[in-house]
Amino acid sequence: MEKEYNPALEFDAFTEGVEDGGLRSSSTVALIVCYILANCKEKITIQNMVEGLVEGKIANYFEIQNAISKMIKKGHFVENEKGYLTITEDCKFAIDIVENDLPITIREKSIELVRKLAVQDIYKKENKTYIEEENGRFKVTLHVSDVNSDFMVLSLYVPTKTQAEYIKEKFLKNPAKVYEKLMDSIFG
Repeated sequence: MEKEYNPALEFDAFTEGVEDGGLRSSSTVALIVCYILANCKEKITIQNMVEGLVEGKIANYFEIQNAISKMIKKGHFVENEKGYLTITEDCKFAIDIVENDLPITIREKSIELVRKLAVQDIYKKENKTYIEEENGRFKVTLHVSDVNSDFMVLSLYVPTKTQAEYIKEKFLKNPAKVYEKLMDSIFG
C-alpha cells in the first residue's frame, strides 16, 4: 500500500536555534502560525509570533518571518492598521492538519509563549511607566489604566537607574497583579 504524500513531513526549513522536537519543515511553520492565530484569544502581532516561537526554540526566526509573509501575500492572514494578525477563511483548512500532524506539546507551548508576549504588549500599550531623575535618585511612575483613564498612579523613588528599569519591567509584565496585590494589602 502506497502512503499518501504529506508535505508537512518534508524537512526543508532552517533549523538554527530550534530544539529537538521543534519544527523542521516550512509548511509546518506556516501551519503552527495559523493554528496559534485561530486558537489564541489575545490580539497577536507579527513580533509576538516571531518572538514566542523563537524564544521557545520551536522554529527558526527566518522561517517564521517567511511563513507569515507568504501567508499574508496569499490572503491567509490579514494584518490590520494596528499590526494585529487575523486569519481568513482560506487559512482555517490548515488547522485540522496541524492538530493531527504536530505534537500537542508543540501546539500548547507555542500558544502559551505567543499569548504571554501578546498580553505583555497590551500591558505596555495600556499602562504607561516613566522614569525621571530627581536630585540623584530616580522616580518611577506607574500608571494602571483602563482604556483612556488611569485608575491608579504610583510613584516610587529608587537610588539607581538599574533599579528603576527593573521595577518598570516587572510592572509591565503584569500591572493587574501589582494593582491587585496593592489593593489586597490596603484592604485585606
